[in-house]
Amino acid sequence: MNPIRECLARLLIDFERIGNAHEELFDSEVREQAGNALMTAFVRHTSDYDIPPALGMFSDAGNALLRSAIVQFVDYAIPICDAERISGFHERLKLLQDGEVRTECGNEYDEFIGHTPPDWYDSDGNVLWDRVR
Repeated sequence: MNPIRECLARLLIDFERIGNAHEELFDSEVREQAGNALMTAFVRHTSDYDIPPALGMFSDAGNALLRSAIVQFVDYAIPICDAERISGFHERLKLLQDGEVRTECGNEYDEFIGHTPPDWYDSDGNVLWDRVR
Protein backbone atom coordinates (compact mmCIF):
# COMPACT_ATOMS: atom_id res chain seq x y z
CA MET A 1 0.00 0.00 0.00
CA ASN A 2 1.36 3.43 -0.88
CA PRO A 3 2.02 5.99 1.89
CA ILE A 4 -1.04 8.16 1.26
CA ARG A 5 -3.31 5.12 1.30
CA GLU A 6 -1.69 4.07 4.56
CA CYS A 7 -2.53 7.49 6.02
CA LEU A 8 -6.11 7.21 4.82
CA ALA A 9 -6.41 3.67 6.18
CA ARG A 10 -5.15 4.88 9.58
CA LEU A 11 -7.69 7.72 9.53
CA LEU A 12 -10.56 5.35 8.74
CA ILE A 13 -9.43 2.92 11.44
CA ASP A 14 -9.29 5.82 13.92
CA PHE A 15 -12.76 6.97 12.84
CA GLU A 16 -14.13 3.45 13.24
CA ARG A 17 -12.58 3.11 16.71
CA ILE A 18 -14.03 6.49 17.74
CA GLY A 19 -17.42 5.52 16.30
CA ASN A 20 -17.46 2.33 18.35
CA ALA A 21 -17.28 4.42 21.52
CA HIS A 22 -19.18 7.47 20.25
CA GLU A 23 -22.02 6.49 17.92
CA GLU A 24 -22.76 10.11 17.05
CA LEU A 25 -19.71 9.98 14.76
CA PHE A 26 -22.11 8.55 12.18
CA ASP A 27 -24.64 11.40 12.56
CA SER A 28 -24.91 13.60 9.49
CA GLU A 29 -23.88 16.74 11.42
CA VAL A 30 -20.63 15.16 12.62
CA ARG A 31 -19.89 13.62 9.21
CA GLU A 32 -20.42 17.00 7.56
CA GLN A 33 -18.17 18.85 10.02
CA ALA A 34 -15.42 16.22 9.81
CA GLY A 35 -15.68 16.24 6.02
CA ASN A 36 -15.50 20.05 5.92
CA ALA A 37 -12.42 20.03 8.16
CA LEU A 38 -10.68 17.51 5.89
CA MET A 39 -11.76 19.37 2.78
CA THR A 40 -10.34 22.65 4.07
CA ALA A 41 -7.19 21.39 5.78
CA PHE A 42 -6.18 18.63 3.35
CA VAL A 43 -7.94 18.87 0.01
CA ARG A 44 -7.79 22.67 -0.29
CA HIS A 45 -4.62 22.74 1.86
CA THR A 46 -5.59 26.00 3.54
CA SER A 47 -2.41 26.54 5.57
CA ASP A 48 -3.86 29.02 8.09
CA TYR A 49 -6.90 26.82 8.82
CA ASP A 50 -7.20 25.56 12.38
CA ILE A 51 -9.37 22.48 12.73
CA PRO A 52 -12.12 23.46 15.17
CA PRO A 53 -12.19 21.91 18.64
CA ALA A 54 -15.91 21.15 18.34
CA LEU A 55 -16.96 18.89 15.46
CA GLY A 56 -20.49 18.03 16.52
CA MET A 57 -19.71 15.19 18.90
CA PHE A 58 -21.77 14.94 22.10
CA SER A 59 -18.81 15.36 24.44
CA ASP A 60 -15.55 17.25 24.65
CA ALA A 61 -13.75 13.90 24.79
CA GLY A 62 -15.41 12.75 21.56
CA ASN A 63 -14.59 16.04 19.84
CA ALA A 64 -10.97 15.79 21.01
CA LEU A 65 -10.61 12.26 19.65
CA LEU A 66 -12.12 13.18 16.29
CA ARG A 67 -10.06 16.34 15.99
CA SER A 68 -6.89 14.46 16.90
CA ALA A 69 -7.52 11.84 14.20
CA ILE A 70 -8.06 14.55 11.57
CA VAL A 71 -5.00 16.56 12.66
CA GLN A 72 -2.83 13.44 12.59
CA PHE A 73 -4.01 12.57 9.07
CA VAL A 74 -3.41 16.10 7.79
CA ASP A 75 0.01 16.31 9.47
CA TYR A 76 1.15 13.07 7.79
CA ALA A 77 -0.66 13.32 4.45
CA ILE A 78 0.30 16.85 3.42
CA PRO A 79 4.08 16.23 3.47
CA ILE A 80 3.54 13.05 1.45
CA CYS A 81 1.51 14.96 -1.12
CA ASP A 82 4.09 17.74 -1.19
CA ALA A 83 6.91 15.25 -1.77
CA GLU A 84 4.96 13.57 -4.56
CA ARG A 85 3.91 16.97 -6.01
CA ILE A 86 0.22 16.27 -5.50
CA SER A 87 -1.24 19.72 -5.02
CA GLY A 88 -4.38 19.99 -7.12
CA PHE A 89 -7.81 20.11 -5.55
CA HIS A 90 -9.18 17.22 -7.59
CA GLU A 91 -6.05 15.11 -7.05
CA ARG A 92 -6.27 15.46 -3.29
CA LEU A 93 -10.02 14.92 -3.25
CA LYS A 94 -9.50 11.68 -5.17
CA LEU A 95 -6.93 10.57 -2.59
CA LEU A 96 -9.30 11.34 0.29
CA GLN A 97 -12.20 9.58 -1.44
CA ASP A 98 -10.32 6.42 -2.34
CA GLY A 99 -13.03 3.76 -2.22
CA GLU A 100 -10.45 0.97 -2.35
CA VAL A 101 -9.23 1.83 1.14
CA ARG A 102 -11.43 0.17 3.75
CA THR A 103 -11.29 -0.82 7.37
CA GLU A 104 -11.32 -4.48 8.41
CA CYS A 105 -15.06 -4.08 8.94
CA GLY A 106 -15.44 -2.89 5.35
CA ASN A 107 -16.07 0.80 6.05
CA GLU A 108 -14.78 3.33 3.55
CA TYR A 109 -14.51 7.12 3.60
CA ASP A 110 -18.17 7.87 2.83
CA GLU A 111 -19.31 6.11 6.02
CA PHE A 112 -17.47 8.74 8.02
CA ILE A 113 -17.35 11.94 5.94
CA GLY A 114 -19.84 11.42 3.12
CA HIS A 115 -19.08 11.85 -0.55
CA THR A 116 -18.20 15.07 -2.33
CA PRO A 117 -18.87 14.93 -6.08
CA PRO A 118 -15.66 16.19 -7.76
CA ASP A 119 -17.52 17.68 -10.71
CA TRP A 120 -19.20 20.18 -8.35
CA TYR A 121 -15.88 22.04 -8.04
CA ASP A 122 -13.47 23.85 -10.30
CA SER A 123 -9.74 23.15 -10.18
CA ASP A 124 -9.27 25.61 -7.31
CA GLY A 125 -11.97 23.96 -5.19
CA ASN A 126 -14.62 26.61 -5.75
CA VAL A 127 -18.19 25.33 -5.89
CA LEU A 128 -19.75 25.37 -9.35
CA TRP A 129 -23.24 26.29 -8.19
CA ASP A 130 -24.91 25.50 -11.50
CA ARG A 131 -23.86 21.84 -11.03
CA VAL A 132 -24.91 21.63 -7.39
CA ARG A 133 -28.51 22.73 -7.83
